[in-house]
Amino acid sequence: MSEITFIKDNSFDSKRIDDPYILEAYIPEKFNLKVSGKGLQLTNRNELRHAVGVVAARTLRYFSTNGEGFNIFRTRGMAVWWLRHIYNSFNWWRAYVVNAEGERKDMPMLYIGENFGSAAVQKDSEADIVLSAFENDRCIVSKESGGGAIFAVGYSERRRLFNSPDMYVVKTIVGNKYKEAGVSITCGITKNLKLMAEKALKDNNKETTAQNICDEIKKMKVVVLDRLRHKKLIETINNLGAEVVLVKEDDLTPTFAVARGEVDLIIGVGGVPEAVLSGIIVKQLGGEMTLRILPLGVAQEEQLLGKLKNWDLFKKSEIDILRNFKIVMPGTEKEGEIPWNRILTIKDIVKGEDVVFTASVIKKTPWIRLPDGEEVPGVDINPESGDIKVHVVRVANNKVEVVPVIYKTAIEKFFKQYTDNQNKDSEASVNILIQLGKAYSEFGLFQQARDCIQKAKICNGISDDLIQRCNCVHEYISGLDFLTKKSLQTPKEIIEYFAKYADSDKDGLSLRRMSKRFYEYLGDKDRQNQLYDEAVEHYKTALEYSPHELKLYRKLNSIQMKDIIDEYFNRIDKEHQEFNYKNSKELEECKLKIALEVFYDNKRQLNVSCRNPWLIFFRRTVLHGETPSYKLAVLVKLLKLYKKLIRASDDDLNLLLNTEFGLSGEEADIILDYRKVNKQFHSVSELYFIKRLGMESLSKLLFPNVRIESQNELEDSEIPLSISLVEAVERRNKNILEELREGFKEEAQEHSYAVAEAYHYVGMALYDVGDDEGSKINYQMATTKFNEIIEKFTGITPFNAQYRIGNLYEELALLFEKEQTNYYDKAIETYTHIIDEQKSNKLFGYIRGLMGIRIWQAKERVNYIKKELHLLDS
Repeated sequence: MSEITFIKDNSFDSKRIDDPYILEAYIPEKFNLKVSGKGLQLTNRNELRHAVGVVAARTLRYFSTNGEGFNIFRTRGMAVWWLRHIYNSFNWWRAYVVNAEGERKDMPMLYIGENFGSAAVQKDSEADIVLSAFENDRCIVSKESGGGAIFAVGYSERRRLFNSPDMYVVKTIVGNKYKEAGVSITCGITKNLKLMAEKALKDNNKETTAQNICDEIKKMKVVVLDRLRHKKLIETINNLGAEVVLVKEDDLTPTFAVARGEVDLIIGVGGVPEAVLSGIIVKQLGGEMTLRILPLGVAQEEQLLGKLKNWDLFKKSEIDILRNFKIVMPGTEKEGEIPWNRILTIKDIVKGEDVVFTASVIKKTPWIRLPDGEEVPGVDINPESGDIKVHVVRVANNKVEVVPVIYKTAIEKFFKQYTDNQNKDSEASVNILIQLGKAYSEFGLFQQARDCIQKAKICNGISDDLIQRCNCVHEYISGLDFLTKKSLQTPKEIIEYFAKYADSDKDGLSLRRMSKRFYEYLGDKDRQNQLYDEAVEHYKTALEYSPHELKLYRKLNSIQMKDIIDEYFNRIDKEHQEFNYKNSKELEECKLKIALEVFYDNKRQLNVSCRNPWLIFFRRTVLHGETPSYKLAVLVKLLKLYKKLIRASDDDLNLLLNTEFGLSGEEADIILDYRKVNKQFHSVSELYFIKRLGMESLSKLLFPNVRIESQNELEDSEIPLSISLVEAVERRNKNILEELREGFKEEAQEHSYAVAEAYHYVGMALYDVGDDEGSKINYQMATTKFNEIIEKFTGITPFNAQYRIGNLYEELALLFEKEQTNYYDKAIETYTHIIDEQKSNKLFGYIRGLMGIRIWQAKERVNYIKKELHLLDS
């Protein structure tokens, strides 16, 4: 066997992805891909191997023997972190996540709708990304779990891979042997196997007698996920005589066995992302595939799954989400939409030509093999050199390649520095040993890491500060080791490792963050096991370590409001059925009515840890399926209404109700009369108690018409815009600014604008849950982002950004009444830079002729604020 010649892969740039521990990548020369000219050229990109390769290399830190789900949680979080860094480092594309496995399992993963790369690319350099993430991830944390583990991602030109929520589908996959046999998910397993047998017999010039068909079926192997929902399916296959190959989690990699002819059929219910990735393999290597989206409740219940008529029983909440992906009720589809009952084939799932499947083998799997038939080895590290070998599977241009990639780590660099520095500067040696220990721990070599720290502690002349630093790092490494070896039965044991030195961490070890993540994981685990009281306590503890994390508040409130949210959607589903599953104006009006009835029927039973339970509930129910920018516009308008209800004069309130909410004089008088008797409003929703107000009037008030001030880039109904996502998008924004070219300024400005509005959304949401400090921090981040636009650009967008800063200060004045005068003064100062000609020309250039309406609006806002300040003084 000839020796492989490895060359440095210059497409891997550790500095661009901010990786201080994986420094270089080497690949076999024969697998070196080259891009020619311009354009996407996904099939010619070495870089795509490293997205899965780096993730595999870094799983070494999480290899465990205790089977703990927390290590899976951590591994997935790691993958999200590095994928965002890697994808944003590619300045040759702009890529969009169109499918990702994570939401269905409530585990970390890239969000569907997230996008990466540079704005400075042409339309022909836009791409789709589909992630199945870790297949059989339990194998990473448990020796008992067999089957192997991979990390898989697929790519194509833009809008060429199936875009949908992370939902369940029922699918069939066959190889070339059974192409055009008529296999389909609507046929049933008995008919499908018969069709396959008839095709095989005809191709071999044999008679299609009943006995021959029966004998042919007995030769077949059928892969099925080992789930309760497949019990009857498995029994039927066994009764027909075919061999059932049960798999625990891995229903993607058996597609390779189908392509090789070793498996005849894959059938059953699984996730959309895995199905799309299987589709890429089938398109490249041959075969056929059919699939159909299923409602969640039907997909998990065998009795419901067995009847085709149940496949249309989507809940209203699912229908709202599907509509965002242009998947709609059969018979209502418009141009560009598809009905949810369509039987999708490869032509629907994978439309592109520049298509690539990549997967890194983390632990060897029987489904992926080398050309000689041997199983592909899993990821491995040489503890002497620190070199990591990852085998990356690549399917493109109708063939499979297994590429060994060697990653050079910082271990060798720091070891050499330590060797060269021995017997010289002891303080320098200590610092190098600490860095070497941290490098070892990055890749799971915890014993070597601890040895380094122990050596550092006995260096001559070491200072007390350095000893404390060594102790901190040693405790951290010991904690990481503990996580992979010991059973995590009690939180106290693990937290002790990370809490002891949390306040003296000088090495960026994120000790508090680890504690937060652990308690969040425990909360997630309890919630899935329906231990809701325990989950609430764990989320509250997680918030002590990360007090301004919107995602944690969202999880906490979801449990506290679970019963009324469930009741709301159950009632909405019944109404939807009565309207024959069609959206209508009447159904929209029903949403608010049902929400108010459910909320106030249960209000005395609610135990919710937030400032405004109604607005939290309103977001999760009536506004479900709406975009964040629309939600934000509605919530801001409701805030203004509430403040006027509790503070404004009759004339001012009457004017607001008439001009901004479209109420008649008679309707406004009813509210004014009620206010005279009931002088306190604790929530805007208490307008529901005014018996003389009908639902039409309440709809105008509590579900008002709004004008969306700015479109938010993160338009996904299920994304709560938690701060972690804002930070991810901000990173891409920095990348865009670095890559700016003349003619692409507008896109970069609009992106910055979206990031600012995302912080705005988080700030408003944190106020409603009662986190004043977090709210102010995020409002400040929003104003900072708008100010960056003003500093870096000229023209209309900065002008609008200045106006939005004024709006934010006005909102802060409404939210925080004790600081109202201060915020109003800031708003006036902000608007003055628009109104004053000399100041605006200096800031924005000579564009006042284009901004007449905005200037007039700024003047109106200043007059309004001055009136409010006068009222405050009086």
